[in-house]
Amino acid sequence: MKIVGSSRPIHDAKAKVTGTVRYAGDFDLPGMLYAAVIFSQIPHGYVTQVNVDRAMEVGGVVEILHCFNTTDRPYNRFRTMKGQKTLEQDRVFQRHVRYVGDRVGCVLAETPQAAREAAALVEVTYDPLPFATTVSEVLEGKIDCIHSEGAVFGAVELAFGKEPEMRPDTVETVTETFLPRLTHMTMETHCCVASWDRAMEQLTVWSPNQSVYGIRTVLAELFDLPYEKVRVVKTTMGGSFGAKQEWVLEPVTAAAALRTGRPVKLVYNRAECMVSTISRGPIHAKFVTKITPQGKIQSMGADVILDSGAYVGNACDYIQALASKFFRCYSYPFAHYTGRAVCTNTPMSGAYRGWSAPEMYTMMEHNLNMAARRLHMDPLELRLRNVALPGEVDRKTGLSLGEIRIRECLLLGREKFFWEKRKKENRAFNAGQTRFRRGIAVGCAGHVNGYYPRFPDYAGVSMRVNESGGIQVLATLHDHGCGTVTAMKMIVSEVLDLPLEKIQISEGDTAVTPHDVGCFASRSTYVIGRALFDCSEKLRDELLEACGRWQNTDSSELWVKDGEIRYSDGRAVSYGDVAVWMLREEQKELWVNHQSQSQSNPGVTGAHFAWVEVDTCTGMVKLLDYLAVHDIGQAINREMCVAQIQGAVAMGSGAALSEHMDTNPKNGKTTATMKDYHVRNTPDFLNVRVELIEDGGTQGPFGAKSIGEACYVPVAAAVAGAVNDALDSDLSSFPLTPDAIVDLMIKREQHEA
Repeated sequence: MKIVGSSRPIHDAKAKVTGTVRYAGDFDLPGMLYAAVIFSQIPHGYVTQVNVDRAMEVGGVVEILHCFNTTDRPYNRFRTMKGQKTLEQDRVFQRHVRYVGDRVGCVLAETPQAAREAAALVEVTYDPLPFATTVSEVLEGKIDCIHSEGAVFGAVELAFGKEPEMRPDTVETVTETFLPRLTHMTMETHCCVASWDRAMEQLTVWSPNQSVYGIRTVLAELFDLPYEKVRVVKTTMGGSFGAKQEWVLEPVTAAAALRTGRPVKLVYNRAECMVSTISRGPIHAKFVTKITPQGKIQSMGADVILDSGAYVGNACDYIQALASKFFRCYSYPFAHYTGRAVCTNTPMSGAYRGWSAPEMYTMMEHNLNMAARRLHMDPLELRLRNVALPGEVDRKTGLSLGEIRIRECLLLGREKFFWEKRKKENRAFNAGQTRFRRGIAVGCAGHVNGYYPRFPDYAGVSMRVNESGGIQVLATLHDHGCGTVTAMKMIVSEVLDLPLEKIQISEGDTAVTPHDVGCFASRSTYVIGRALFDCSEKLRDELLEACGRWQNTDSSELWVKDGEIRYSDGRAVSYGDVAVWMLREEQKELWVNHQSQSQSNPGVTGAHFAWVEVDTCTGMVKLLDYLAVHDIGQAINREMCVAQIQGAVAMGSGAALSEHMDTNPKNGKTTATMKDYHVRNTPDFLNVRVELIEDGGTQGPFGAKSIGEACYVPVAAAVAGAVNDALDSDLSSFPLTPDAIVDLMIKREQHEA
């Protein structure tokens, strides 16, 4: 292939490095107002009064919206399609506030400074209620009034396969894992701009988001607007990781624009993003495996409690999604799962990169490491004896895993990571001194390539050839800033043998681009990319047939090359020439349309290998080497796939070692600064090595599978596993901070004394 598999810059790289790209925060529309949100300062209670007198005296203040003068209709920020069953508890502004950071109102002013100054002067009076900041407090009955429906939602019990009869020597391993609340920490904070054209009765919303049609369905129903009167445009995005796939700012700006008839911009600062959007919810889980002495898994089981925060949001679906990851990597006879979501007076939980897979595999891989110790078996060997093989079936979905290559990932990783050699070196190093300890671990994981068969998954694409021979493509893409648009252009380029610069592809715009569920479940390349591939083939055939009609030639004797249609006698005409001939002679545009539905979901897997050194005096962890091996089917844009994986290692290492948001049990306030929330930075890493296994064999374009989320899933498991290997420990309360490690060492010393 000429284009697919090579490395190309993202579509707007030049605009970004020259500073000319426009993010939503850069929009400056005539007559624009600026919004600043008024947040609840108590963790639970009712707003009894909102006094805006002092705030209205600030120069430039135009209007103040709050819970007593704005619609009280509930909605669900997670909804993406009309008719989707969701629990609607959120409101534009809440009278019954349920956490510190809940929205009470917003100030609209001529400048951002005036808006924030006035917001600080709004006096909100509350009738406080008891509050609970942990799941255990809720389950113990500390509060019983957080929602009329109660506090526990989405309780589920599922079983897959048939549990075999256990032999007396079967080894049962039980582990408990606690995963904390995490924030997405995107470079671009949340932002939205909305405009209401009173004459045309048209609401237009610009935001960096993952589903323009998802936002449309929520706003149309919330404000009683016809769908055709709501236009949502996806703007350039500076990262999401799931943070921008739920609708937080959009209802606020829409309400403000509808009230004032003027454009409104709302930009959250870092603290507001951390506390008042969504976060990855805390999870407490008990995980059980039953394994024969020979290392064959007989069953897996998990009991999971998810802290959904103040509102349910996506928690009922999230708690179900965890169960869908049991068989995406390993093959065994039986799995049992119970789960429930519990509301607390803390920030709302929501979507996060990997959408439950990182949580499931972090607890699963830790359990397998502990089981390997009990079996006196190499942890890599234990995995090799249980990984899914090509053609095996996911017991949850009943679908074939296709050409799954996790076994090859493990074997290649064992060689490239020098697994056996490093085990020996670590033993010698650890025996030679007492302060520093070294360890290695492997973390495996599987993920998905779209929604199928859980939900409808489809894509529509249209393409037209213009007079200069360029291709204009309409597809509803949501590029997070990591190269989705370029990858899609590369697919079209490969099929049509046309330079990338001759292809223009739009991002999501509900007034222009086809209906699409959004950028979720790692579906973009596999589902939309496949639709682009098929549509490109249809366009190529139309080009050849049109050229045959023009030249009175059998189209089967023609072919495309370098943006031209070639003849066996050496002649060539450009795509643009054919398009012009059709416009002039046939009076129609050279245009094709294609819609497709996903009918498969093969296994997409990875094996990550980590080598760490732990300072037992300070608790600091140094990453000495890291290798990620991924079964990717076919890399479309090779270096962007590598960059995705390297970024995921940085992000996942933070989840393993340092990142956590805590809520103060005395006042309900949650971590809201980077001073207290520690991300891993570039100096913390050596070069993260990446190996890709590419053998196609899927229905994705050119055999491609997903990578954007799959590469994040095994990271925390691998890094934490290496720390536990170094310390001969079973730490499973994340993150494994220096304090936790030092505390472990102190307890050991006291026990030995």
